[in-house]
Amino acid sequence: IIFTVLYQDGTLKFGSQETTGGSAVVELVVQNGEVIHQPIADFNQYIAAADKPVFVDFWAEWCTPCRLAAPFIEQLAVESDGRASIVKIDVDQAMALAGQYKAQSIPQFSVFKDGELVESTAGYADSMQDSLRQLIDRQLP
Repeated sequence: IIFTVLYQDGTLKFGSQETTGGSAVVELVVQNGEVIHQPIADFNQYIAAADKPVFVDFWAEWCTPCRLAAPFIEQLAVESDGRASIVKIDVDQAMALAGQYKAQSIPQFSVFKDGELVESTAGYADSMQDSLRQLIDRQLP
């Protein structure tokens, strides 16, 4: 798979997913107490088929609040294991998805249920952790 990324400063980057060491869209799966980043081939198909709420972190490597949120998102995957799915979408590598779900300010945290976007919030501070957990809890039966 070859992809081209056009950065905001106008530079083009070329590469393949194999050489970048990661995928643009990953599910955080808990295996033996460890969080594994499992690539998702088709995000829209994934959320359409999901039988539980899907919490999505739209992020980018260069975004400081995104990097600050990363340990909490991993913790959320452990806490939500079996109750909700946690997904991370790199907006630089998945610009079409970022545009489709209007992820203009990052980090953006969105919750999908029954294939539909039900709630989103942008920005991150440690003080927001409880309200981010509530984004998931509100969608649970």
